[in-house]
Amino acid sequence: MKNSLVILLILLANFCQAQEKPKLVVAIVIDQMRYDYVYRFWNEFEDDGFKRLVNEGYFCRNTHFSYMPTYTGPGHASIFTGTTPSIHGIIGNNWYDKESAKSVYCAGDGTTTTVCDCQDHVDEESSYGKMSPRRMLSTTIGDELKLFNPDAKVYGISLKDRGAILPAGHAANGAFWMDNNGDWITSSYYMDMLPEWLTEHQKDKPASSYFRGKWKTTSFEYPLDSMLINKGPGSIKSTPMGNEILTNLGLALMKNEKLGQNSNTDFISISYSSTDYIGHQFGPHAPELVDTYIKMDKEIAKILSYIDTKIGKENTVVFLTADHGVVSVPNELMERKIPAGYFVASRLKDELNTYLSKIYGQEQWVLRYSNQQFFLDRALIESKNIENEKIQQKCADFLIQKKAINNTFSAHQLHHNEYQNSLHSLIQNGFNQKRSGDVIISLEPGWIEWSSPTGTTHGSHYSYDTHVPLIFWGNKVESGLNDSHINIKDIAPTISTLLGISFPNGCTGNPITNITE
Repeated sequence: MKNSLVILLILLANFCQAQEKPKLVVAIVIDQMRYDYVYRFWNEFEDDGFKRLVNEGYFCRNTHFSYMPTYTGPGHASIFTGTTPSIHGIIGNNWYDKESAKSVYCAGDGTTTTVCDCQDHVDEESSYGKMSPRRMLSTTIGDELKLFNPDAKVYGISLKDRGAILPAGHAANGAFWMDNNGDWITSSYYMDMLPEWLTEHQKDKPASSYFRGKWKTTSFEYPLDSMLINKGPGSIKSTPMGNEILTNLGLALMKNEKLGQNSNTDFISISYSSTDYIGHQFGPHAPELVDTYIKMDKEIAKILSYIDTKIGKENTVVFLTADHGVVSVPNELMERKIPAGYFVASRLKDELNTYLSKIYGQEQWVLRYSNQQFFLDRALIESKNIENEKIQQKCADFLIQKKAINNTFSAHQLHHNEYQNSLHSLIQNGFNQKRSGDVIISLEPGWIEWSSPTGTTHGSHYSYDTHVPLIFWGNKVESGLNDSHINIKDIAPTISTLLGISFPNGCTGNPITNITE
């Protein structure tokens, strides 16, 4: 009798635990959001957006990416797979593919077609929808959720294809993104035609309808009607209204697909891209960026309000983070006597090839430069009976002499050594033996590859690119702050633990116990 009672209590406890799982997980990724933006713009935020997440949620203030390069594709893949490019394989937005000897795109898939609101539902000529997650080598949170319960719904949306596809994963119900005409599209990888609700939503709220009046503050003014005429509806991406149109899509998707409305746990990733477009163009200290985040705050508030009224905070887990940060505009740094500069990679590629030709003979030794990586002609090297290790080291020794370069790494070095808790480890975590180059460089702090005089970029292993916000909010998440070092790859195992599902199969992160316990 006693044993039977114990078993009953265990079963009851397990049942209660299952019942307490959230009905919906909402992942919010803000492209190019540095950690410091939360406090820089704090006084401009209202109470129901970022401030609400921080005040009611659990704010991990020392969260970092643990690899280089810190780009959009690797960032989204790492958040949702719980690992680094060394394992999930997304080593850049684009990279040189050794097998095909061509540049490939992280979400590109020539075997698919564009699915759109068009004749026969498919546009065979358009390349914007020829996408899939097939280049990503590991599963995501959404994949594991679908394996655990096939009835769970998993979606990803973004203005950028990679921002929608990589978070959703391989087994998702769907992913939607915007083409250059301002239309929502998807890939035949997911479906044969757009959902009826999306077709109707697009007719009711086309991108052109968001070009109202002017985007202006006391510091600048941009007539939106002129932008629409000169650049087309797709230029909405480079304004704060790009975030607004994405929010409206997210709300429509949650409503029409009834996410969080049944006994299953559903999952949606919403990746905001306008912050990145504007950040690249104007830099992190521009008034345009400030205004973008003030308006971004309102989009966060809309999502939380929908959760309150339709699903309930107690039934939802939200996490907000970013796919990378950004460096201050080098010209602005130099004006303030802070070390910075611009690096011209194409010139160095030719210099390196000339140097190798003097040693080994006049040949095209360097095939490509991509993502701060030099790819050597392995077949040529082998035909000349040259050891890879030695020629890679020759390259590294030559490149380290250049002013802009802080460090050099050979593929042999990264494959045969293990680095921990240093900047070297970030290079290694971004290195995939099959896909990465033969020699990798890192630039000095504040240096970037040439951009516009007023623009900037990201991709380094320095804190301005790796340090991003991470906030959890909702079901059973107690409010608090955490200043311990946390890895981005810890997000996926944390959410997986909350859902009682397996970690993504390449996961190398650990659950954040303050959230899961």
